[in-house]
Amino acid sequence: MRKSILDDRAAAAKIDRENMLGVLEETPEAYEQAYEAASTSGALPQALREPPPYLALVGMGGSAIGADMLKEWLSDAETAFEVIRGPKLPGSIRADTCVLVASYSGKTVEALKALREAQRRNARISCIASGGELLRICREEGIPYIQIRAGLQPREALPHLLCASLVTLERWAVCDPLTVKAQLKAAQGQLEELRERIGFQRPQSRNSAKQLAVRLDGSIPFIYTPQSLAAAGRRFKNQLNENAKVLAKFEVLPEMLHNEVQGWHMLKEGFGDFVSFVFLRGCEDEEEAVQLGRLKRMIRQRGGKRILEISLGSPTPQSALLMMVYYCDYVSFYLAMVRGVDPTPVRTIQSLKR
Repeated sequence: MRKSILDDRAAAAKIDRENMLGVLEETPEAYEQAYEAASTSGALPQALREPPPYLALVGMGGSAIGADMLKEWLSDAETAFEVIRGPKLPGSIRADTCVLVASYSGKTVEALKALREAQRRNARISCIASGGELLRICREEGIPYIQIRAGLQPREALPHLLCASLVTLERWAVCDPLTVKAQLKAAQGQLEELRERIGFQRPQSRNSAKQLAVRLDGSIPFIYTPQSLAAAGRRFKNQLNENAKVLAKFEVLPEMLHNEVQGWHMLKEGFGDFVSFVFLRGCEDEEEAVQLGRLKRMIRQRGGKRILEISLGSPTPQSALLMMVYYCDYVSFYLAMVRGVDPTPVRTIQSLKR
């Protein structure tokens, strides 16, 4: 019998020509390394005594996912967060407002425009990038920044973007360094254990992430999440788009109860043959758990045929978020292998930037 591509590392390497699998396998340890590197940066922002009441997080694409996760990571913080995906800043950003601008490449046009606008308003700014124009401006104009590891795709740099953001917010008194270190250490252990269960070395017959990728093949994934996993849902959708080169969408409870569910009438018209419904579970409260169970029953009743679930147990919300993201990253990689597409190049996206 011919070996599955998901159990043949040599065959997979011929598709994965830039070794995204290698980056995936290094992820658990990358968080601690990224945090230590960011903490020793020589251009950190000035420390604040009190946390700001409001903080703007600016980024696009893979650089913005770190902001989404930061917002959920610090959901109990006194500071209100706003993630801004674009060059236009809201009127709430004024003099001394804290603005964190992230662009992995340092070349993102929207981020550079947002930086200039934040400067015009005399905001308190710090930046994150691996190089490019953004770091040049910071160095020449004395803007605080953290330079992160270069040579990755923006979506591969999530540990570096998230940890640099956490270090910046420690300086701005939004979070406590000792708490963050403990959270990252706990998460690393959970991610290492998860890697043993879903990594490439685990055969498809005993690997739920590989099995899920096979079930998703040939369908459009609809990803549904509780609020606490909204960032993981968006990340999964984006990874499916960029790595596996497939259409996907995501929705979040409870908002989807007010719109998305009405569209399920199309399932009776044969649309259910082309859709996989993927529920991300593990962090929902009791009410959300009841709602998710009810939604699954409704989908079946209306003709949905592929209803899938990812449920991971974790002792903390922070570990749960990183574990779900890591699991879904592997699924998107495995789906790329099943489809025979190199997960790294994003030529359509690059063509639109020219």
